[in-house]
Amino acid sequence: MHDIMNSHDVIQLVVAGAAGRMGRCVLEAVAIDSRFEIAAALVAQNDSRAGTEIEVGHRRVRLANHWTPHKQSTSTQHPMTALIDFTVAVGTMHWLPVCEEFRVPMVIGSTGHDESQVAKIRRAAEYIPILMAANFSTGLRVLLRLLPQFLRGLGTDTDIEIVETHHRRKIDAPSGTAREILKSLRGNSDENADIIHGRHGATGPRNAGQIGIHSVRLGDAVGTHAIHFGLKGETITVRHTAQSREAFAVGALDAAAWLVHQPPGFYTTIDLPLPE
Repeated sequence: MHDIMNSHDVIQLVVAGAAGRMGRCVLEAVAIDSRFEIAAALVAQNDSRAGTEIEVGHRRVRLANHWTPHKQSTSTQHPMTALIDFTVAVGTMHWLPVCEEFRVPMVIGSTGHDESQVAKIRRAAEYIPILMAANFSTGLRVLLRLLPQFLRGLGTDTDIEIVETHHRRKIDAPSGTAREILKSLRGNSDENADIIHGRHGATGPRNAGQIGIHSVRLGDAVGTHAIHFGLKGETITVRHTAQSREAFAVGALDAAAWLVHQPPGFYTTIDLPLPE
């Protein structure tokens, strides 16, 4: 690992899940982003790769299964350190108390957290800034903002189907992004009300207000989300496709650069300013 710069303008970045696909992509994005230096590249506690090095661009980065930043005042967060989490739900819960103790802002890109885990994350956000999202791409951020307005224009009688496609190794379904799309469409209403995950057999007529969510897992698909709107005599499809994980990595870095200047609180990508 290369030396860490002492400039106060540089954010010391910790990447959890550094050996995974998204973690490595974040490390590669950092290599060409002057806003950051790598403070630690973390893997799981029982990961045999801890202590080894991986090639990232034209350099080598050492993996570690532990990280202890310099102790800060319990009343003030470290202003220029951030952790980006691209692990799994268990990994998030391992690093969450570390970030809380040392007042380190946390960007959570992992998905699949249950209700109790989300509750713990929200409690930690009373002490540190936390930004949690399933998708950091700029295009998806814009889409989530526009969907409520789009749906208001179509009317309440519109049928909605969400179809998400990801690679065969993805472990949760539906995707976190599909759930964020659902939340954007339904607002503050119960997101579990009349949601159908696929259909089979004699399902009967479609209920008014029902939303279908369908998950496809195949090959190395990075991520596609299509929202189909059905009206009388016509349909509209809005689709977002990520061609590479670079879009997510760059978006996560933008989120971290913004988050280090925010007060404690729970944020999503809706809170992020859009590019000018």
